[in-house]
Amino acid sequence: MSKNNKVIIGILIAVLIIVIGIVVVYKVIEKSVTDREDFRFTVENISSNPVDTTNQGQNYIKSNRNPNNVIIKVDNTTIKPESVSITITDNNENQYGWGVEFRVQEKVNGEWKNLNYISGNLSWIDIAYQLNEDKQLTQKLDIEKYYGKLSNGIYRIVKPVYDEGYVDIYSNEFEIK
Repeated sequence: MSKNNKVIIGILIAVLIIVIGIVVVYKVIEKSVTDREDFRFTVENISSNPVDTTNQGQNYIKSNRNPNNVIIKVDNTTIKPESVSITITDNNENQYGWGVEFRVQEKVNGEWKNLNYISGNLSWIDIAYQLNEDKQLTQKLDIEKYYGKLSNGIYRIVKPVYDEGYVDIYSNEFEIK
């Protein structure tokens, strides 16, 4: 047998070993996935009903939380025309996700009016902060960035939360003098 034939046979054996190895690894992975309890499908446990992917489990959470269990308090020592700090206390069993988004309302002739943003080109980062062990979260709100400096008046902060639709939760009133 010539040297070239030995090299070709060696390459074919190496390729055959690699192919067998790939098939074995594939079968091991396939078996580990299909042997899981939640992967066992039969005609009886497959449903033709559509799956609600828009609710993402919110029904369960709704039953364990209520906006009335939340207090948003403005820290009176931090009130400035440019910013305020708030403390959110969420006493729900399943707390809401608290992001950075907020709105400011001003009391005008006894009615609350939303302030306009200084630009229509603003955005909020989509992040949720966890509460501390006291079920609280403190946030410093950069009012000037979104509304400009507040003039003299009575205001409140509005924080939206998702509860089968967006719900507004309001802080206590605060005054800019």
